[in-house]
Amino acid sequence: MSRHVLHGAKNEAIRVLAGSDWLMRDHMREARREGLTYGLRHIAFNPAQAMSDAQLAEFADHLCQELKADLSHITLIIHQKDGLTHGHLLLPEWQGDHVLSSRFSWMRLEKVARLEELRLGHALVPGRHDKAIANALHKQGYHHEAEQIA
Repeated sequence: MSRHVLHGAKNEAIRVLAGSDWLMRDHMREARREGLTYGLRHIAFNPAQAMSDAQLAEFADHLCQELKADLSHITLIIHQKDGLTHGHLLLPEWQGDHVLSSRFSWMRLEKVARLEELRLGHALVPGRHDKAIANALHKQGYHHEAEQIA
């Protein structure tokens, strides 16, 4: 993982906004110590429209909030390829006293992506779980956002 996100040869630029190779290796050691199969959760995101590093970092923060991940232990790397940027968020599976939840994670990540698209005024990217996301947002009180996604 470290080789890919920190040394990908096809990238024009690699910017480390948070974390480090050392931090990822430390998370792997902690996972082994706790007897976990996996040490890192890798979330790659490739926005359809351009986003600044600050916007990508804020999106990563929203992903962490949704997954209840400790922001102080993330690794966030931005790649630039062919003039476009995409991000890699790496979270430790072991969160100090519990394992990172994976329950409905794909749907939850899509929900955060749709909310971010609305927040930034980007075109909504259709997703597999849009109907379920709209229902969940209604239940959480995000009625306007739910209507837009539906």
